[in-house]
Amino acid sequence: MAIQSVDPQKCIGCGACVAACPMDVFRLNAKTGKSEITYPDDCQVCHLCCVYCPKQAVSVSAEKRMPVLTAWG
Repeated sequence: MAIQSVDPQKCIGCGACVAACPMDVFRLNAKTGKSEITYPDDCQVCHLCCVYCPKQAVSVSAEKRMPVLTAWG
């Protein structure tokens, strides 16, 4: 999985990561008003969430692990 976390201590709930993500990985939590990772498997490692986050609250790893396809079944 490429997307790792959103630091709730740094996140200000601006929604920049939600708007920037082309894969719709993030949502703003209605209770906390902060960003949360809702669909981590959809992350394509584009790093746009990191680029647009004004507080550097989002962590993304450099790689995405995909299951190895061994046979067509």
